[in-house]
Amino acid sequence: MRLIFLRHGQTDDNTVLRISTEPPGPSLNAVGREQASLAGERLASAVGVRAVYSSPLRRAVETAEIVASIAGCKVLTAEELAECRAGSAEGQLHQEIDAEIRRTWKRWLRGDLDHPFSPNGESARSAAARVTNLLGRLSRPDPGDKAFVLVGHGTLFRLAIPTFCPNVTPEFVRSRWLENGEYVEVSMIDGVGHCLSWHGESPSARTESGV
Repeated sequence: MRLIFLRHGQTDDNTVLRISTEPPGPSLNAVGREQASLAGERLASAVGVRAVYSSPLRRAVETAEIVASIAGCKVLTAEELAECRAGSAEGQLHQEIDAEIRRTWKRWLRGDLDHPFSPNGESARSAAARVTNLLGRLSRPDPGDKAFVLVGHGTLFRLAIPTFCPNVTPEFVRSRWLENGEYVEVSMIDGVGHCLSWHGESPSARTESGV
């Protein structure tokens, strides 16, 4: 099963690094709509798209609709693709709580997945488990090479993908982000994933080189 984990296009909140995890959330801006179009064209020509699943947040749905219109398929909403809930950090700017965010990511990448985003936010384990549950629902005999495109969020994908792709290590994730409109390509076989490309970079090649 081929999977594309596509981060939604840019919003005005992204440009100021405002935390937005609750629905409905902001809409795409003009740059975000262009990013979605470019991703859709690239995926339709290079990968082929079987279906598009989207987080329920508005920016993801709008991205998914643009991609699906280019690929000629439908959009299905998947609650499992919603962003990791920020709790009391909702609406704050990154620079306002930068130290807290750094401490949280440090704990997550060291394996403390039960640590919440904020005191009343969602844990990494809970967010990652949602994605794993969705993959279980998608798993089926593969009639061809076309991919499922899963449109979601940067924090969610950085947390979830290492839990089912052994070649994506915490060290790799620590130094890699997903910008708006970027995607990760994964091959799933018998419930185990292999990351083929993290926006054009092979995690396996990076690991093997010792970088």
